[in-house]
Amino acid sequence: MIQVTRVLVDNAHRHSRSGLSGGTVRLVLDQTRPLLPHLYVTDEGPRRSTSITYPRLEPDAVHSGLALVERNCVYWDFSWTWDGHRIRALTMQVVFDLTESARHSMLTRVDVRRNH
Repeated sequence: MIQVTRVLVDNAHRHSRSGLSGGTVRLVLDQTRPLLPHLYVTDEGPRRSTSITYPRLEPDAVHSGLALVERNCVYWDFSWTWDGHRIRALTMQVVFDLTESARHSMLTRVDVRRNH
């Protein structure tokens, strides 16, 4: 969870107004479902008000931040706040699977990667 959180915060700083002087990133970890915690990362929207940018997984970018999110979460999505002129905030939601079967699957993938 730490690695995914770090990537999402880094992406918010790199790609949004949150990375500008005085910018902020809001993190909320919802643990009401202990085996499926939800992480919400909210930035301050795109740097340029003339463009509408949003998170998208590029098939060829296997080492991108979203590729890491895709590999380590069972679900991810985004939403934004629109003020009629531009995106004011973008929130990434990711859901982690902490069940025993998911942890076993994750450990198996790590072992396979180490052997190559």
